[in-house]
Amino acid sequence: MKRRELLGLVGGTGLGWSVLSGVARATSSASAAGAQRVVIVGGAWAGLSAARELRQRAPALDVLVIDREPVLRALPLSTPWLVDRTPERMPRLDRTALAAQLGYRFVAADVLRIDRAQRSVVTAQGGPYAYDWLLMATGIAYDYSAWFGADTQAAQTARALYPAGFVASELDLLKTRLQSFTGGNLLINVPAPPSRCPPAPYERAMLLAWWLKSRRIKGKVTVLDAGGGMPRFTRLFGERYPDHIDFHPHTTIRAVDPFARTVSTDGDDVHFDHAMLLPPLRASAVVEQAGLLGHDPQGKPTRWAGVDPLRLRALQDERVFLAGDLLDTVSPLFGHYPKTAHMATRLGVAAAQQIAARSRAGGAANASEPPLALPHSVCHVWLDADPFEQLRIETQYRLRSDGLITQAVSQHDNPQPRGEELQWGLGLYTDALGVK
Repeated sequence: MKRRELLGLVGGTGLGWSVLSGVARATSSASAAGAQRVVIVGGAWAGLSAARELRQRAPALDVLVIDREPVLRALPLSTPWLVDRTPERMPRLDRTALAAQLGYRFVAADVLRIDRAQRSVVTAQGGPYAYDWLLMATGIAYDYSAWFGADTQAAQTARALYPAGFVASELDLLKTRLQSFTGGNLLINVPAPPSRCPPAPYERAMLLAWWLKSRRIKGKVTVLDAGGGMPRFTRLFGERYPDHIDFHPHTTIRAVDPFARTVSTDGDDVHFDHAMLLPPLRASAVVEQAGLLGHDPQGKPTRWAGVDPLRLRALQDERVFLAGDLLDTVSPLFGHYPKTAHMATRLGVAAAQQIAARSRAGGAANASEPPLALPHSVCHVWLDADPFEQLRIETQYRLRSDGLITQAVSQHDNPQPRGEELQWGLGLYTDALGVK
C-alpha cells in the first residue's frame, strides 16, 4: 500500500484525525468457496498485523477479522495528549476500509464464545463463523474482582468516574475528567506485573506533575506502586517534582470505595480527589470461556492464555494460535513479553507465519514449521515536558542452546527529541498496513 492510500483511511482534522465514513462493506461477504479459513478475533495491533502478513504469505487463505469496534484508536503517544502537551497524533483507522484495501474481510461484532469442538466463533451480531485456523488477539481486560469481588455496581462506578485510560475507549472520558480537576490528591496506581506498557504509569505521573505545576493547580500526584518502581523515574520524581509527586513503592491496593473516594492498602487508607484506577489485568473473558488459560506450577488457572512460546500455539489446541497482550509467560528467565503495541505487531506477524506454514501442509500435526521469528520491542517514553526529554526502551530476545528465550533490555536517552516518537508510532502503522 502506498502512503497516499493511507490518506484514504485517515484524514487530518486540526488537532487530531478523523475517520472517513460511508465505506462500502463488501469485505463482509461470503468467503471464497473451498478456501481454508482463518478467523482472527481482535482487530488491534496483533490482529491487523497478522491479517496483513497472511495476505502476503498465504493469499489463498480466506481471512476474517472480528472486533467489536469498527474504528481503531491507538494508545501510543496518548499521555502527552491527555495533558495538552501535544495534539492527538496517531490516526484513527476505519477497519472496514483497511480490510477492503488489503483484501481480507472484517466484521464488527461482539464475540460471545469460541466453540473449539465445532471450530466456530459465535458473535452477538451474526455467525457462527467457521474456521480452519483461529488466531486469538484479544488483548487485555480489567480484573475488577480483585477489588470489588462480585459487586458490579462498585466496579462500574469506579470505571465510569475514575477510568485508568489503558484502553482507548476511556481516553476521551479520562481527559474530560482531568480537565475538571481543580486541585487536591490525584491518585495513580501501578498494579503488579504483568501490565500493559510498563513505563506508562510513570510517564503519566511525571507529565501530570508537570501539568499541575505549569497550570498552578494546588495538588499532587500520589503514586501507589505494587512494585519497586522504575529507578530512572523514581530519581526524577524526587529531583524535579518533590512537591508534586508522592511516590509509594511496594504498596498494593486491596480494596476501593469509589463512593467515599478511598483506597485501602496493606497500610493506611488513602483518600483521593480524583484517580486513574488501574485494576490488575488479565486476558479477555472469551479466552477463559474457550478454555485457553494457562496454569501455574500448582495447576491453578492463570490470568493469561497458555502458549507454546516457540510456535505461538495454544497449549490446548493445535488449530488455535495466540498473539499480543493476552500471552502467558514465555520464559522462566523473565516471564512475560512486554505488553506493548510494538511487541503485539511482531507477535501478530510471527503467528501469521506459523499459520501460513501449517495451512500449506494441510494442517498435518507433523508439518514442517518455520522456526519462530523471535520478536523485539521498542517504546518511546516522555521523561519530562519542560525540558522536553524522552527515553527509548529497546527489548531484544534470543534463543539459548537449551531452548529457553532470553531477554535483554537497553535504555537510550534522547534529551533533544525531534519527533522520533511520532516516527516510531507511525512506523507501527507501516508494519500493520504495509505503507511504503
